[in-house]
Amino acid sequence: MRTFNTLPQHKTIVYDLNQQLGYYTKSATQPDRYPFMRLPFELKIAPTQSDNIKFNAKELLHSKEKNRNGNYKFVTGLQPLHYQNWYVGNDYEMLNGNKVTSMVITYITHDRTNLVVYYFARFDKPNAEQRKVFANQIVPHLIKNG
Repeated sequence: MRTFNTLPQHKTIVYDLNQQLGYYTKSATQPDRYPFMRLPFELKIAPTQSDNIKFNAKELLHSKEKNRNGNYKFVTGLQPLHYQNWYVGNDYEMLNGNKVTSMVITYITHDRTNLVVYYFARFDKPNAEQRKVFANQIVPHLIKNG
């Protein structure tokens, strides 16, 4: 297994399930904003509804908010890792006409009442397989470092 002297820069955001709304809401202990703030206040896990979803993501993580085109402002597939309840995906944004991706590693508690999102802003791997390999290598370090 690969060891890391330092983890790539990332932010950890904790969400708590709001049973009544069916959305995970950002924990009260989280700062309101981070400089990159691509992660919304509320997230929902939902089954994929399209046959064109790539890389075996059976569930999506998406924001409540939609943009003016009717698309979710934040959405990523949850691709399972070797570790139970751990998933990887990516997020993209357009900056100066260029698509920039960020890696998203997610942990969902066994009872699904909490969601932890590790957001690696503007850090990603060239393809889904390399992203999964990297994520599987880094999960033990995320667990160890809390």
